[in-house]
Amino acid sequence: MVSVEVLSVVHTSAVPVQRNTNVFYDGEVLVIVHRAKSRETGLVATKVWCWKGNKCHFGDKEEMKVGELARRYGTSAVRIFSLREPTELVQVLGGQLAIRQGTRAHWSSENTAMHVVRSNDGHVLIDEMDLNIKSLCSGYSYCITTILDNIYVWHGCGSVAAERTAALRYAQDMATKGTLVKELVEGENDGDEEMFWMVVGDSESYAKADYWKWRHSIVPSEPRCWLVDITNLETPIRPVPTVFAETIQQESVYIIDCFWEFFVLVGKDARAKRSDITLGINTAMAMAPLVAAWKPFSPTIHVLILPTQLPLDMQHAFRNLDELTLNGGFVPDHMNILSTQEAIEHLRTSSWDRSALRDHTMLPLGLDSSHVPSS
Repeated sequence: MVSVEVLSVVHTSAVPVQRNTNVFYDGEVLVIVHRAKSRETGLVATKVWCWKGNKCHFGDKEEMKVGELARRYGTSAVRIFSLREPTELVQVLGGQLAIRQGTRAHWSSENTAMHVVRSNDGHVLIDEMDLNIKSLCSGYSYCITTILDNIYVWHGCGSVAAERTAALRYAQDMATKGTLVKELVEGENDGDEEMFWMVVGDSESYAKADYWKWRHSIVPSEPRCWLVDITNLETPIRPVPTVFAETIQQESVYIIDCFWEFFVLVGKDARAKRSDITLGINTAMAMAPLVAAWKPFSPTIHVLILPTQLPLDMQHAFRNLDELTLNGGFVPDHMNILSTQEAIEHLRTSSWDRSALRDHTMLPLGLDSSHVPSS
């Protein structure tokens, strides 16, 4: 590595970020310039990334400025969206990246906030989340800042050593004079910490599936996904390289391997595609025992039908699986989830009682609104 420069782009200006260059904010646009010597040729090559926060303003002026910067280095900018950062970029930034909410100028460590600390492929990713009990998960470490001059570092039972170390260091870096950093471990010393649970919420309502306890000793792979389409005779099941809420098509059926659990995800416009759903279920049922050999148990298989609330533990298997986006902008007040046996029974049933057809968002699997009389 020769050099790394991070610049904040606002309108037609680009200002170098002088400190905390591996801390990004979702209200900003950043250009990262990496100059490195090629091992093969010995020549210096330059790569330019343009990172866009989820809540940034990126208009024509920013577009022109990013293009100008890239041309200055004789290249074009690689566009990257928040929470989709490639491993290469994190490596360039020193192996750790934190993403905070708001803007660099107005963010303060003295505000109440929650940060989840995850490790992946030897890198550490720290994301600020909404301070909510649903954001808490037994699988990871967290930093929670409060207005009472306290920073809690909470380690879920599945958090690994790299996450625990990074979380504690991150909290210490945020701590101002007089701030107390208090370390808690799930199931060991967090039960009586009333102030902690008062800040985050009901201690019975977070994602704490029993399987997370295995994570610290069996590092799970990233979630995998396959699209099921029986009309494609050559590849009726094909892999989906990256899974985000925006990539899920409502007219399709998917198999999602969350390592500990399998989900057959049925889009709201695919619930009548019985052949695709059946193929998805049968494939997941064949895959689960094959992968069980290197896991403590055979993964459970669920069938999840949109629109639906998402199981909390499923959401936490992903870094960014937005429930609102996945449901097309409206999250119902129920979870539409079936066991494989229930799903198979639904698909085999041809006649339903009228009471089962009243709620068109909760129709039996295998039916959509076209199968239901309007009166």
